Amino acid sequence: MHCTAIVLIFGALVALVGSAPTHNCTIRKFSEVQSVINGCTDILVSNLTMPAGIVLELDLLNGTTMTFEGTTLFEYTPWSGPLIRVKGVDVTLQGQPGSVFDGQGPLYWDGKGDKGPKKPQFMKIEVFGRSIFKNIKLLNCPHHCVYIGKSDGLTITNWTIDNSAGDLHNFTGHNTDGFDISAAKNLIIENTAVINQDDCIAIRYGSNILVRNMYCSGGHGLSLSVGFNKTSYPENVVENVVIEDSLLVNSANGIHVKTHTDGYFGLIKNVTYRNIEMRGITNYGINVQQDYCDGRGTGTAKSNVPIDSLNIINVTGTAAKGSKLTGVYIFCAEGSCRNWTWDDVKITGAKIGDFCTFIPSGYECHKV
Repeated sequence: MHCTAIVLIFGALVALVGSAPTHNCTIRKFSEVQSVINGCTDILVSNLTMPAGIVLELDLLNGTTMTFEGTTLFEYTPWSGPLIRVKGVDVTLQGQPGSVFDGQGPLYWDGKGDKGPKKPQFMKIEVFGRSIFKNIKLLNCPHHCVYIGKSDGLTITNWTIDNSAGDLHNFTGHNTDGFDISAAKNLIIENTAVINQDDCIAIRYGSNILVRNMYCSGGHGLSLSVGFNKTSYPENVVENVVIEDSLLVNSANGIHVKTHTDGYFGLIKNVTYRNIEMRGITNYGINVQQDYCDGRGTGTAKSNVPIDSLNIINVTGTAAKGSKLTGVYIFCAEGSCRNWTWDDVKITGAKIGDFCTFIPSGYECHKV
């Protein structure tokens, strides 16, 4: 009886194991993507090459951890992208040491950016819960690098966005924004390097955003760009933002706050820049303008997006050699800027005096 019981139990275990579903949770080719993300929550992506013109859709199960190793390469074709779209709740996306996402930017770059043939956005993120994206390297974004759309609770940490090759051949890389932020709240971006040819970060709308310990090189600065939407007030609101403890080098601008004159009504409120160092700036140390449209100032400021409580604290900057830097430029519509507090702001080497239609508390506009 005893031996018979053991045989029966062993047989049941064999049958149970034999009937249990099994998943290979490693992705090495595109044809494996859908089945793996539908069946696994601990996924390895190893040296994946994506066919041209196809989005790497990562609609992950709740709580998934996805790890990338080696090179994730995206084949070339002119299109709008994105190359990758990530969705999920409480998800982790991470890179192994030495891993890289290669967008093959040099095949697209023509110095024309938006005005040339189509170029794909690299990564679009829409995640919720306590999601974290860490230890990621993006190489050679064809166009905008990262778009953070409707998200809540995301932390981005220890990234490198390297578009330094876009500086070659008379700056063929163009419109290679590092992070574009829209509809995000409770967002942290930290401990990250961006080397590019446009905004290091551009916040379009969102709330409760913390950006810290950034290294930005070669781009257009730490920016707010508000008023894109032509019909929705909520989609033109940025509030409760802190950008701190960061270094910018060899950039066109240091801090850039721009409101779009052709947009609907909106608001910028409770924004703080603090402990920012800028080296080798060419155009503006700090530029706040309410006359922005189609990529440039119009010369006529509008009050459709007021700026309330813009605080700039312990910000220093130096001009690039041979540049015609304006240290501080403030162009506000009448009555549209209020409750600004600036302290310990010093831009040296400017060749053009400050321009101010509004004077922040704690700052005196300087002539050269």
